[in-house]
Amino acid sequence: MRYFFVLLNFLAVVAFAQQRPQLPNLKTTPDSRKVQAYITISKAFEASQPDSAVHYANEGMRFAEKRKDQNGQAQLLLRLGNINATHRHTDLARRFYNESLTMFRRLRDAEGVARTYDALGLLDGTEKNLPAATQNLHEALKLYKNKRDSSGIIETYEGLGRVYAQKGDTEKALSYYLRALDYYHHHKTKPEAYFVLLENISNIYQKKGNTAAAMHYLKEGLDNSKQQALRDTEPHLLNEEGKVFEQTHDQLKALSAYKEAFAEAKRYKQPEEQAQALINIAALLKKQDTKTSLSDLKLALNIAKGLKQPQLEANIYKAMAGVYQQEKNYREAMEALEEQHRLLDSLLQADTAKDIASLDSSYALESSREKIGNLEDINRKERTELILGLIILVIVIIMLIGLVVYLRKIKRLNEELRNSNRIKDTLFSVIGHDLKGPAGSAAQLFELMETEEFTEEELRGMIAELRKQTTASLELLKALFEWGKAQLQGIKVNPSDFDPKPVIARTIHLLSAQAAQKNISIDEKIAEYLLIHADADHFEFIIRNLLSNAIKFTYNGGSIQLAANLVTDKKEVVFSVSDSGIGISKAQQQVFLSGNLNVSFGTAKEKGSGLGLMLTKDFIKANNGRIWLESQEGTGTTFYVALPVG
Repeated sequence: MRYFFVLLNFLAVVAFAQQRPQLPNLKTTPDSRKVQAYITISKAFEASQPDSAVHYANEGMRFAEKRKDQNGQAQLLLRLGNINATHRHTDLARRFYNESLTMFRRLRDAEGVARTYDALGLLDGTEKNLPAATQNLHEALKLYKNKRDSSGIIETYEGLGRVYAQKGDTEKALSYYLRALDYYHHHKTKPEAYFVLLENISNIYQKKGNTAAAMHYLKEGLDNSKQQALRDTEPHLLNEEGKVFEQTHDQLKALSAYKEAFAEAKRYKQPEEQAQALINIAALLKKQDTKTSLSDLKLALNIAKGLKQPQLEANIYKAMAGVYQQEKNYREAMEALEEQHRLLDSLLQADTAKDIASLDSSYALESSREKIGNLEDINRKERTELILGLIILVIVIIMLIGLVVYLRKIKRLNEELRNSNRIKDTLFSVIGHDLKGPAGSAAQLFELMETEEFTEEELRGMIAELRKQTTASLELLKALFEWGKAQLQGIKVNPSDFDPKPVIARTIHLLSAQAAQKNISIDEKIAEYLLIHADADHFEFIIRNLLSNAIKFTYNGGSIQLAANLVTDKKEVVFSVSDSGIGISKAQQQVFLSGNLNVSFGTAKEKGSGLGLMLTKDFIKANNGRIWLESQEGTGTTFYVALPVG
């Protein structure tokens, strides 16, 4: 299993390095070739950026569905299965593969069916289901042979070899690998997969103890990599050759191979292979020349940091710990292992596109702790009580850091729980009080109308009251819906540059009847040629809510002023809604700055829920704006809203 994933990673790195500069331009690609372009781009991102790979596959799927291209859809389903299989989401991968297989069968596309059987076989292999894996791969092989598709045959033979290698059956694995190699020998050009196959074969011979045969196949790869177009495969193979020389205890040849790998990697700008060569050299020299070994590892560490590869850095720190231990410098060894521990932990927590298997990371963490334990045992034997005390202090610090991280996590979870409870309490409060009251009043009026006899004038009064109650309930339900959607789904902003004047005019017209009922005049002073950058729907809601509240809390015969002016130095437009109403107390103003105003009745006993103002504040914040107020009790209130200039 170890060789399988190492080799897949090598192939992905080489292929990715070569394909990224040649990615097709989707804007210039004809529609007839666009599905293949999406597949090519998705493949390029598969190993390192699975989120991007899935994105382009999904975009391609939408394009294929729009064109009713079933073959394209089947290929993209296969692509999505491959991405999930690569990152070990096996259940999801199998679902994509099965759907792809169904479509290819319906289309009678033998090649597509064969490719999907291939993929299913490899997936079964990773799950240790050898019977299913071999059955699927043999189905693929049969179809490829019927079509005389040599590339497909090679791929399936390699897949069978991989499956048996994972199962530990080296003889059968070698048999299938050699069959695949025989097909490659009839090809003039050698793809990257050819070099991976040679390395697979070499690894099996190393496991069998036949280093001569292992070296033979690595040499074949090196000879073919001398071609200019394939030189970027040479550094990796040289590193593998050095490992074989190490197994035969030929230290000089191993060192020579590693140094050549470093030089070639530097020449062809492969920093990861440079770092690997330096690690190999350091491991080889650590018993003879620890100073040179540490120097090489520090150079490798600088390369790894430049690549921003925490896993490679962790491997280097692990190697450095081994060298420090060789020098009996246990303090430095401890620090190196702690840094390795930190990097491995960061890999587990990082929000990156790569998936790190939990078993691998657990093993790495357990291995680090085991090494730390061994160093502690050695220190107890060879160091003084002072050094032992320092080690204990380091362990305590690590535990304290872990405790702090744990407490922060608990604090975050508690905050999320409080927010959830706040949403729940608000919903129940609105439903239990603000909706229950109007609904109960309406029910009582209906009951009276049904059981009692009233004059026409009395009925009109009751109907007016019913309309008032139902209108209030409807407005509350709308606000509750908008607020609930914002809390559960988040506020989605679609910003654009627009003139606010028509929106304000439309809102004033909409609320004019409500103002007329209380004989309230609305005056507007909107500057000309204003443009704001915001979500137009959000802006209309903000103005409507502030104006509606102003009407609600203004006495009969009062007035409301709505103004808008450009503030050039702050690059924003400031809107104001002023009323001559009941005003807001200083205490309530402070509550507004930190939360939301308490619910109260309007001048005509209109009931409010406070949801509209809560949502207004959320919308303003989402649109990069500000809101504040000025008020005096008994005189009136002015709300100010500042939004970015368009």
